[in-house]
Amino acid sequence: MKHKPHSHSVPHHAGSPRTLRQIDPGSAARVAGFAAGTASELRERLLAYGLIPGQTLSVIAQRPVTVIQIEHTELALEDTLAACIEIAAAH
Repeated sequence: MKHKPHSHSVPHHAGSPRTLRQIDPGSAARVAGFAAGTASELRERLLAYGLIPGQTLSVIAQRPVTVIQIEHTELALEDTLAACIEIAAAH
């Protein structure tokens, strides 16, 4: 057997992209894009909020809603919105 139980990364890194909903409070992240199937109206709404690909943000809280900070603005996003935003590691 070639694979050992702990010889690879966490599964979500290898498969589907991480979403904003999965980022721990206190972490910085970069917007990578939007989940496949995100309606164009919703995509436009997120862009209007400043959630554009390449934008760096900080996650303040995840419960009861996802609270983020982009530059000097704080936004509270419902779970369905946060799950539409794909995230990459901040550099």
